[in-house]
Amino acid sequence: MEYVLVCCRLLVGVVFVVSVAGKVRTRGAYVSFRAAAGELAPRLPLVPRALVPPVVVAGELAVAVLLAVPSTVGAGFVVAVVLLAAFTVAIATAVRLRRHVICNCFGPSSTPVGPGRLVHNGALLVVSLAGVVLCFGTASASVALEPAGVVAAAVIGLVGAASVLLAEDVTELLRPLV
Repeated sequence: MEYVLVCCRLLVGVVFVVSVAGKVRTRGAYVSFRAAAGELAPRLPLVPRALVPPVVVAGELAVAVLLAVPSTVGAGFVVAVVLLAAFTVAIATAVRLRRHVICNCFGPSSTPVGPGRLVHNGALLVVSLAGVVLCFGTASASVALEPAGVVAAAVIGLVGAASVLLAEDVTELLRPLV
């Protein structure tokens, strides 16, 4: 199970690092993300809309850092689950209301949110929940990991992260020309 945890940590951690980088790499990227977050953020009476973008970026950065530190991995997965659940609810609401909203999840984009983004978030949510279960739901014996197993788990985690990050681009390539 330790190898599965390595895979989950890398997959979720890399996705969140790329997400933060895409949002803050330039001033224009952050402005674009702020606009998208304003469209996607639910109407919460106690939370000013202006706080949503910096809280999302801080939360995503926290996930990446917490997953990188062995003693805080469980907390990283918990924060990831909370963020992904919130993102999924916001996107599901936009899809249900047939609103044409651009996500800008990984930087400026021209693709509106849709069912594919829900699948994307659902997959990340499942991996994050698996990480929570592996961290808190099993007795953690200190097991020496084999280097080959760690490398294999890391490769699988990185391939999974690349699949998640490139899913929108691949979907666009496969979409029939109209």
